[in-house]
Amino acid sequence: MTQRLLTLFSSLFLAFYLFNTGIGLAATADKKTPEVLLSDGLNCLKKHDFACAQLTLAKIPSQSAYAKILDGSIGVTQNDVDRAFRLLLPLQADSTITPTASASLHASLALAYEQQSDPLRALEQRVTAETYLSDPSSIQNLQSQTWQALTKLSKDTLVEMRGDSLDTTMQGWIDLILAANTYPQNAQNIINWRNAYPDHPASPTIAEMLISKLSINTPATSAPYTAVSTNNTGQIALILPYLVESFYSASDSIERGFMAAQAEDKGTSAVKTYGSSGKPEEITALYQQAITDGAQYVVGPLTKDEVSALTNTNLSVPTLVLNIPEGLKQAKNQYAYGLSIDNEAQQIVKTARSLGMQTATVILVDDSLENRMTKAFTDAWTADGGQIKLQMAINPTTDLNTIKSDISTTPSDMIFLAATAENARSLRPYLDAATPTFSLSHIFAGIPSNPDDAPLTGIRFMDMPWVLDSNHDAFPAYVKASSELAPGELQRWFALGVDAYKLITLIGQHPTQTVSFRGLTGRVKLEPTGEISRELAIASFGKDNIVLEKSP
Repeated sequence: MTQRLLTLFSSLFLAFYLFNTGIGLAATADKKTPEVLLSDGLNCLKKHDFACAQLTLAKIPSQSAYAKILDGSIGVTQNDVDRAFRLLLPLQADSTITPTASASLHASLALAYEQQSDPLRALEQRVTAETYLSDPSSIQNLQSQTWQALTKLSKDTLVEMRGDSLDTTMQGWIDLILAANTYPQNAQNIINWRNAYPDHPASPTIAEMLISKLSINTPATSAPYTAVSTNNTGQIALILPYLVESFYSASDSIERGFMAAQAEDKGTSAVKTYGSSGKPEEITALYQQAITDGAQYVVGPLTKDEVSALTNTNLSVPTLVLNIPEGLKQAKNQYAYGLSIDNEAQQIVKTARSLGMQTATVILVDDSLENRMTKAFTDAWTADGGQIKLQMAINPTTDLNTIKSDISTTPSDMIFLAATAENARSLRPYLDAATPTFSLSHIFAGIPSNPDDAPLTGIRFMDMPWVLDSNHDAFPAYVKASSELAPGELQRWFALGVDAYKLITLIGQHPTQTVSFRGLTGRVKLEPTGEISRELAIASFGKDNIVLEKSP
């Protein structure tokens, strides 16, 4: 009996051992690492199989970084952004996880930021995610996601993101979508971008695809808008610094004005836009490219360095540059017109001298723009025989209370205030209100009825008719085209674009006598010699509104 019991016990023990060992062996055979399980779980999410993803998550130790990555990714797909951020953000500094896991982590964070309407952070996360990838297929998929996300954003949002980012890769992505959307669309915009970002990860992929697509779909001579008057049917190249962050908005405003004037004129010329980089060493090649593409007239460039570099070469077609650097000399086929500080200062001097003023006090904020204004005024004032009795440069350490006392002890006929609107509002209470005060257009922010300008009451300044006429009664054709632009500087650039179109039309007609027109920027005159001048309006700050004293 005892022997029988021992035999039965041994059999049961052996069966139990074999059963449990079998389970262990099977489990060992099927066991996967957390890294592999994460990949399985992400594949489940790609198929929108949340039950599969949750089951896979249960197989990963809960404290594992891979479990948190998968759990956070599930949270993103379920629109649980708080859960995703709580799990994923702390893992960004974890150097122990695999590159593939890190890429998934940042890609999920990008989706979370998109759900929070934060496109800048979303782009930042995708750019970071790409640095962890080496597989071409994975890189291509991620870049496609990046591109699709950017295409959904407005131009204003993209420009704001561009200004907020210091990362060159992110800036490159934003500049690429902006270049692709430059109107009219053409492959040259993308080629210019690639020249500016030769090492960008999108250069051999998205950019190459865009170049191929635009080269096939965009005829070299096509343009959505047709331009210029009946006497000027040659193709026009518009060269603007779209690839320079600080000049993008100005370029866009100028182009809008130019195309609005073209549409109003019902002209017939093709207009092709070229985005420049702002680098003087590249502008000649871009100009030659425009000529090769068939341009018979060129408008631009805009930056001083580019204008100086271009006008030192032989210009093969009539070219209207949009800036007037110091020392610019008249040359064949060269015409220069821009929003010149020197031009404004000279008219301030002319107005003050006509009122019998002989001496001046100059007050300026000590920075580059205000110093430039001061030089323009003092050069013109002294050249006309005027005297500078006092000049004060204001900086953060200046005791503002000393300004009025210094002005009182050294009286003069007038005050020239070299300041922007914001700075002028702060300084005006410390000036002598009884002394006539003049300034340039920078003192006016472009809002005719602005309560913030109350401290500026009585100050005279020069500006263009378009900005001073709040209802644009004299220029109704351009109200709609400019409606999306902010007041002030962008409206001034828009006006420059309109008048640049009118000037290139007159240049195309080869005038044999002096011609002029009342433009948005002022009374513009074109001489047979090619010299262009502008007369501005005179206005002053009233108690409740801007007072237009003299219209050109």
